[in-house]
Amino acid sequence: MMQDPDRPPSPYDALAGASVTPWTSHAELRDVPFELLARRLMTPAAQAALERLRTVPGRLLVDLFLYDVDVAAELPGAVAELDRLLAGAAGPDAGEPLPDEAVAGLLDELIRFDV
Repeated sequence: MMQDPDRPPSPYDALAGASVTPWTSHAELRDVPFELLARRLMTPAAQAALERLRTVPGRLLVDLFLYDVDVAAELPGAVAELDRLLAGAAGPDAGEPLPDEAVAGLLDELIRFDV
């Protein structure tokens, strides 16, 4: 993969000395700071890279940009799928809308990655 010279380096590039790749498990990533310290490779760039990959949501955001997606080509299909799903949920059997507190609680459970 070619690196865009106008963008900062990928966290994976900064952690290449510790053999960190997108396929490194999150559990393995927890041990990387100790390896970097032992090998005297803990630089400010490595610390920043570790901070970006430390949480699952942060890592998912970094990994998202590894994929080359043609948004213009994918958007119409995604909109059609959302419209189809929303139309099915709006029927008479859909029930009452959830209160805001219940929605917030469900979102908190859904987004909680670090257990």
